Amino acid sequence: MMYFKSLDFPIHLMVYWWLLWLGISYSPLNEFLAPSYASLGQFLLLIAGFLFGHMTMKRWRPYNPQTSDAAARGPKLKTRRIRWVLTLAGLGSLLMLLLSLKMAGAFELDFIDYFGKVRLSGGVPDAVTEVTGIHVLDVLTKILAFPLAYTILVTVLAVELSGLRMVFFACLVSFFSVAYLWQINYPLIHLFWLMVFYALVTAQRRGRFNRMILGMATIVCIGLMASAANRFGGGDVSGGDVMGGLQRYFFGYHLVGFSFYDHHYLDPNSILHTHSFGRSSLGFLEMVLEKILKPFSTGFQAASSENAEFTNSAIDIGASELKEFNAFGTIVFTLYRDFNLVGIFLGSFFYGAAATYAHYRSHTSWRHGALFLMLASAWMMGMMVSPLEAAYFWFVVVTLGLLQIVNRGMRW
Repeated sequence: MMYFKSLDFPIHLMVYWWLLWLGISYSPLNEFLAPSYASLGQFLLLIAGFLFGHMTMKRWRPYNPQTSDAAARGPKLKTRRIRWVLTLAGLGSLLMLLLSLKMAGAFELDFIDYFGKVRLSGGVPDAVTEVTGIHVLDVLTKILAFPLAYTILVTVLAVELSGLRMVFFACLVSFFSVAYLWQINYPLIHLFWLMVFYALVTAQRRGRFNRMILGMATIVCIGLMASAANRFGGGDVSGGDVMGGLQRYFFGYHLVGFSFYDHHYLDPNSILHTHSFGRSSLGFLEMVLEKILKPFSTGFQAASSENAEFTNSAIDIGASELKEFNAFGTIVFTLYRDFNLVGIFLGSFFYGAAATYAHYRSHTSWRHGALFLMLASAWMMGMMVSPLEAAYFWFVVVTLGLLQIVNRGMRW
């Protein structure tokens, strides 16, 4: 139990989780084609780079709670204006999402009908790009409302919840709203991991687990399983087969990325082998540049947009039957496309170093505490989709810096 409450266990958990699913990918529980040994080596290289970054940072900046009185107090926000910023931004993002749900007809249609409207085209699973009828609003829910709610949630979790409980629950509702609006589950998976890592961090700091947060994580997990059973159980949207839902979400979503990446790695014509030299890892930042240059007809396209278009085509990776999946590029896809094997190792090295540094500083800096929660949750999602190319990743990094400016005067 002392190890589970230790400072480094949250970092180690990020490694254990990947090793667990890599092992399962070669077991009978995997319904997809097992990744080749060449791809397996690249995933192991990712883990090795992450661990090397962790150990390097641990040796370079060892944690010593006695060096600062702030470590005993915990990180706090200094000014009232930052609380107003968090409150207004949290409520604003929630209002945008509730308005989107209303315009999309989510309050008028029952669950099955709304799911069919958003995710089924002629009875065939598909992902629509518009739900509200207003293109700008649909885009803003993805690139502004959700990333903003994400940033505020990790910030609130990084400081004392007292005084910010209304903002905290507004962000929770925003996560559920995004999931329901677009009929996607990654916001809830993120929410689950944020709760888990928050519980681990607070246990290390206070010597006990936060039962309320762990209870919320359990509720989110049960909700995910119920959603999976209702949607995909037994191949029938209304079948409600619990085991079918577990196979799809719990096993399928954690394993499909390995096989999906392996398929593209073995394909010499894949965009994976056309290196982007760091542009893929810029993700959302380069997408913003793409939007700025679009009116000038320069033809510029962000590498992440290229990757999304390429991986949007479903491929069959079933081991014994047809199983078509798309968009499960994993973080290795991004790093390999940037700089081949060097990109995988260096990218994971800096990720491990950044996560370790943020975690060690989280006891004295709310900004680093928020950053660690995001990095930890994003890493756990990295075996499904690449966090570096998701809108929330760089949005959170940049916005936390801006919040620090608003809250100037406090020690970093």
